Amino acid sequence: MYRLLIVDDEPVIANGLVQLLQDRQEFELDICKAYSADEALEIAQRTKLDILVSDIRMPKKNGLQLVDEIAYYWPSCRMIFLTGYSEFNYVYEAIRKNVDSYILKSEGVEPIFEAVRKAIVKLEEEHRNRLQQEKAQLHLRIVESLLKKELLESVLRGEELPALLREERYADLDFAIALDRPSFILIGHADQQEGITMKLLEAAGSIFGKLLPPSIGCEYTFYDGHLIVWFLQPNAELVDRLRDEADAAENGHRVVAYLRGVLERVQNECEEILDVSMSFGISGNMMNRWGQTREQVEMIRSLIRRRVQLGQRMVIVDYERTTDKSSIQIKLAGIQQDAFKKGLLDQIHRYIEEHLAGDLSLTAIAEEVHLNPSYLSRYYKQISGHNLIEYIKSFKLESAIAMMSDPHLKLNEIALRVGFDSPSYFATFFKKMTGKSPQEYRNLQ
Repeated sequence: MYRLLIVDDEPVIANGLVQLLQDRQEFELDICKAYSADEALEIAQRTKLDILVSDIRMPKKNGLQLVDEIAYYWPSCRMIFLTGYSEFNYVYEAIRKNVDSYILKSEGVEPIFEAVRKAIVKLEEEHRNRLQQEKAQLHLRIVESLLKKELLESVLRGEELPALLREERYADLDFAIALDRPSFILIGHADQQEGITMKLLEAAGSIFGKLLPPSIGCEYTFYDGHLIVWFLQPNAELVDRLRDEADAAENGHRVVAYLRGVLERVQNECEEILDVSMSFGISGNMMNRWGQTREQVEMIRSLIRRRVQLGQRMVIVDYERTTDKSSIQIKLAGIQQDAFKKGLLDQIHRYIEEHLAGDLSLTAIAEEVHLNPSYLSRYYKQISGHNLIEYIKSFKLESAIAMMSDPHLKLNEIALRVGFDSPSYFATFFKKMTGKSPQEYRNLQ
């Protein structure tokens, strides 16, 4: 499944395109929308993007500037421009930036469908080429430095990294992690341990290395016979781009959210190329906290193992978002698989209920329950027998109908409360689901 982001400062256009693309059976897309370039960047910083469909003229930051920003985070994203203007300078600049398509809004929707279709073909071609390259290189072994392996294993056993790096034996070591900058530890765990060989773990590590953006420095080792542990460090430019001036405490989480997008691709490719499902756990920011390394690694490993034992696959544990960690660990230790599945469904449904007017994308829900977004969709259907997207639509409809019994609530207020910022988009959705417009339905109550 590919993820497409629609960006237009006119809500009626953005919402209309979402509806039209969702109705096309040939496209299997997870569709997001934004009404400004800044909102689009917020999405890009936490969500993998495959296709961008953007208005070229928008207030503050135009589509040409947005393309540069999106390409930084997701270089393989295909770009499609929409505009009501046909000036040559915009066309020239779009071509210079290697944009896939430039479409006038007056041309109608068919050229947009065709552009999306071509973008998907290009993505699939790139994906096939990458898979071929991966398969051709699986026989290559990753050669590790003996000193680095020794150093990282010492850290994982509980010794502090700053003290180790001061030792003479490591003095000349070219170590990619600077102690005075934000750093994170990532644990990789193969979900099915039977038949997992060191070669398969190395192959999974190779896939991760190829998909890791150059903006993130990396050192890694194999640990305890069946884990891969990476020490990761975003460079200064990435940290600055992800910085939230209003909330410094959120800056570390923004890096982790970006890493989750990378890990989604890694998990999907490990499953497709190696037939191995991988789970991951991400530590908090380790800068000035290297003494907590062993504690965080062991906690993350324990949480991953227990969730896998309870039947989950492709888990992504975020240490900082796992609040009250010790009580969660105790709770997981005593729970049975059926009860765990029911608890997970309750957690998903509660999140949908509490965020009905907000972000209910697969990415947002997956982050809440520590799962890969693609796997979440499959796992939800497996344990509930229903499609998650259809459940969200049904719940929005039920909630809207329930609110209609309150005569003091206007229809546009109800639309906002169930996540539709456009009354006309809500009306289209409602009529498609019930066969009647919201006002017609309300009049019959």
